Amino acid sequence: MQKWVSVFWPSFIMSAVATAIVFMFLDPAQLARGGGPALTNMGYYSVTFLFLWATTAATTAISYFFQRPPESFNPD
Repeated sequence: MQKWVSVFWPSFIMSAVATAIVFMFLDPAQLARGGGPALTNMGYYSVTFLFLWATTAATTAISYFFQRPPESFNPD
């Protein structure tokens, strides 16, 4: 359980920060008018947050994977 928390909690925090930064410069209403998918503002926020959370979770998991001792990669 600690492994999952150590991967998903930092990625959750960073994706929240990244989502806030993205939408400081980008207006969801302009995305809908500019030919983007027809979502509400909350829909754009949610999709962006979930995408960023998946991306940061993947990078955190890769970092966690490579922090293992070298003996665990090759047990010979």
